Amino acid sequence: QAVCGYGSQDALPFRAIKEGELYFQEDREVNLVELALATNIPKGCAETTVRVHVSYLDGKGNLEPQGTVPSAVSTLTDDLLKYYQHVTRAVLGDDPQLMKVALQDLQTNSKIAALLPYFVYVVSGVKSVSHDLEQLNRLLHIARSLIQNPFLCLGSYVRSLIASVMYCALEPLAASINPLNDHWTLRDYAAMLLSRIFWTHGDLVSGLYHQILLSLQKVLADPVRPLCSHYGAVVGLHALGWK
Repeated sequence: QAVCGYGSQDALPFRAIKEGELYFQEDREVNLVELALATNIPKGCAETTVRVHVSYLDGKGNLEPQGTVPSAVSTLTDDLLKYYQHVTRAVLGDDPQLMKVALQDLQTNSKIAALLPYFVYVVSGVKSVSHDLEQLNRLLHIARSLIQNPFLCLGSYVRSLIASVMYCALEPLAASINPLNDHWTLRDYAAMLLSRIFWTHGDLVSGLYHQILLSLQKVLADPVRPLCSHYGAVVGLHALGWK
């Protein structure tokens, strides 16, 4: 829970109620005279931190499953809809310069919060293009732009992004069948991206650290998995750091 105010280094005291197993915070008495005559007046408020968590609900009050485009934000303005279409076409199109411009804007635009579920949904399409290394790379570029955009609060979408990134790092991929395809570089990039997501947004999801480590360890310890999957697990662990 965010604590607003001047802050205190002391732990909050709790008292138990005799009638049952219930605890409540004990408020200390404040001497207003001493407070008013005090010479050590605080010079400024401590930095406040507010974390916003948004959950989209469907028409029946149920949480939308992750990885889907929420119906709650399905109604977009014409400008946002055009932006989404242009950026998606630019990133997945044939013009490298246009793709670069689109990714840069996706990384810095402060007015696209309503489009976050849509772009996360696009990134989750990695499983449908596992045969195309170029498309996989571009989808990871979209994920990176979303992560680096300081105006977006990823919230629960962190899990969906991590699932897509880990898919590129750990799965055999149809593109891996051809030895001429450099899927190793894709796995390196996915591992780097996994580390960046974790260290910048890992605190948004509880238990994420152990979940990632368990997934990497499971793949690494599985003798049935191919070498490319073991490689993805190794570079993933390396990217997270020696600890």
